[in-house]
Amino acid sequence: MNIPLSSQLQPDTGGAFLAEAFGHSLQAHLPFGKKLEGVRFAVKDVFDIAGTRTGAGNPVWLSGNPVANKHAAAVERLLSDGATFVGKTLTDELTYSLAGINAHYGVPLNPASPDRLPGGSSSGSVAAVAAGLADIALGTDCGGSVRLPASYCGVWGMRPTHGRLSGHGCITLAHSFDTVGWFANTLEHLEQTFCALAHAETTSMPATFLTLNDDGINSLLDPTVGDAFSALKNQQTDFLSVTTALDLTAWAAAFRILQASEAWMEHGLWVTQHADELGADIRQRFNIAANVTTTQVRAAQEVRIAAIRELNQILDNQHKVIVIPTVPTPAPLLSADSTQVDDIRMRSQHMLCIAGLAGLPQLSMPWIQINGAPVGLSIIGGRGCDEIVLHAAHKLQAKITD
Repeated sequence: MNIPLSSQLQPDTGGAFLAEAFGHSLQAHLPFGKKLEGVRFAVKDVFDIAGTRTGAGNPVWLSGNPVANKHAAAVERLLSDGATFVGKTLTDELTYSLAGINAHYGVPLNPASPDRLPGGSSSGSVAAVAAGLADIALGTDCGGSVRLPASYCGVWGMRPTHGRLSGHGCITLAHSFDTVGWFANTLEHLEQTFCALAHAETTSMPATFLTLNDDGINSLLDPTVGDAFSALKNQQTDFLSVTTALDLTAWAAAFRILQASEAWMEHGLWVTQHADELGADIRQRFNIAANVTTTQVRAAQEVRIAAIRELNQILDNQHKVIVIPTVPTPAPLLSADSTQVDDIRMRSQHMLCIAGLAGLPQLSMPWIQINGAPVGLSIIGGRGCDEIVLHAAHKLQAKITD
């Protein structure tokens, strides 16, 4: 069956969409009982779309990449469940950023707070959903590239358990961290998308909500975010507080080493040949990645193993989920200098590496506004407990909207 690309979108959509996608059409075999019929979806430009080139946010990569002869597995799953493809979206170069800044294509508009960054690397996808141009949008999450933009733009976003979904036909930055992720305008669409991508069903299994009484986490939060989270915890009498002392500084450092090592293994040859074609910030990260040593990797793996053990002790059964602010602050202002952006990026990595290091599912939901800018609230579950995280989100949504 032929599924035409929606013609309603125009290139003046705040930079979320790539012009190449317009006028393209997709094909898929549609079974009976389509869960996503009538749902519009956009796709980050790291997923293959048959008949187009995948650009990964870099024009040289785009020109040197062959035309895809089939859709990425995640795209095919959405089409098969009846969703309508509406466009391919901008990404930070090779997905190696959290800011949403692309040296070649610019910065997509943050529809929720136009004077602030949208977050990356799934910047175009989150902007498309936040602007109402798509109901759902595929992204990828390695170090937080779905969770952070979801928080910055005030939409729903999910990183599933690592390895739960097929990444076939999708560019990878760091193989032991990368997941297919997605944004949605509602929790129902978020959940329906998971069921389509994971060939899964919803659950009604209840969850126990945990909060972490951890000085390290509290010190990362902007005071306004910390105050809002304290108020939430005080309002929810069924939240259980767990005292922890997570070494998030060591965890984030280990994440950066392992991500860099894997990124160089994946893309080092191409980067060596085309370094001058990269934006300065991305080139700098790959320069650091090129010099990661085996000794550093071994030490980082030991930190990762310890982190997994510690989180397994906290989430000691599949009914428990952690509630935590997604990131410590609203999105940086477009006028922020590099020092401010880097500070927010580093503090965010400290929080995002919790689920990332252990390969855990994490969902970010709209929560509060600070000076007109969104900040998301997250639920982190045990490995493989994505359905429980989604069910817990229904309960938490009801709690915070009462």
